[in-house]
Amino acid sequence: MTLPIASTRAFKVALLVNLASNAPALPDNAPEDALVELDSETAAAAYATALRDAGHEVATYEGGPHLAANLQAFAPDICLNTCEGFRGDSREAQVPALLEMLGMRYTGPTPLAAAVTNDKPTTKRILHYYDLPTPLFQVFDAVDTALHAALRFPLFVKPAHEGTGMGIGNRSLVHDEASLRDSVAYMIEAYQQPALVESYIAGRDITCGLVGNNDDLHFFPISEADLSGYPAELVPVYGTAQKNTLEHLYRYHCPAPLDAQLANEVQRQTLQTFRVTGCRDYARVDFRLQDDGQLFILEINGLPGITPRSDLTLMAHTENWTHGDLVRSVLNAGLRRYDLCN
Repeated sequence: MTLPIASTRAFKVALLVNLASNAPALPDNAPEDALVELDSETAAAAYATALRDAGHEVATYEGGPHLAANLQAFAPDICLNTCEGFRGDSREAQVPALLEMLGMRYTGPTPLAAAVTNDKPTTKRILHYYDLPTPLFQVFDAVDTALHAALRFPLFVKPAHEGTGMGIGNRSLVHDEASLRDSVAYMIEAYQQPALVESYIAGRDITCGLVGNNDDLHFFPISEADLSGYPAELVPVYGTAQKNTLEHLYRYHCPAPLDAQLANEVQRQTLQTFRVTGCRDYARVDFRLQDDGQLFILEINGLPGITPRSDLTLMAHTENWTHGDLVRSVLNAGLRRYDLCN
């Protein structure tokens, strides 16, 4: 068991969250999964407990309009930022940008990295530039956008700026022009953003997570989603139904059954993606693994979930880390980056 390096000092920590219960009112036609990225009061309390168990003084604040005044009054040593944001294509960048303006220390991605990783097409363009494998793709700003000649059915359609499996389900996998147009129309209308259309990669869902930055970098055991326990009528992808409404059926293999060479390649590509997108402190990279062993990077989560039930938490459990260990490891990665602890 490898436990995270602990801070020997106590700090004033501002815990920054976006709670689903505080989200702005949704329009009547909002999709069912519109709030799934946001935290619950239970998750926020678990984060705070993990920090207090290490002796830190903790104050929890909503990442909203009053955040600047609250932080200036509390004067934290560092902020543990988990804010997904409520609105906008670059909503995960909003709180980091505010913290930069205030000159405050914080964990997780910078405004630039948060904006890049929250935008799947931009991430994929960076991956392509660095010769990191990702499915061929095209952005559809309108339903009647002409399909690029290089793309062949079957294709996969999802919102361009969402996470937590949002918008990913049976309508995502399309086999002809008519179903493509229907799916693109739904994504644009329901999520009020462009649709990302990419080559469908049949295979296994693999995810690799890490915490730390340089000498303190730690990879968690690679995990594979077991999709066999879900209803047969669901497309075999780790989408919104599997992650949210049918969360109780989730099964996984951790460590994933990969040979050493392939596991090393997953970690190499994870680290490369982490670095070229400018992420910090922690992240999780999702892959599709074809039967022939070809890996495809689907996305990087620069602000991955660390709730008691998140994928990263389950991966940490495999090494006998507690949820508290994981939360504290993220904080400590930020503290070390600021030279506040060993």
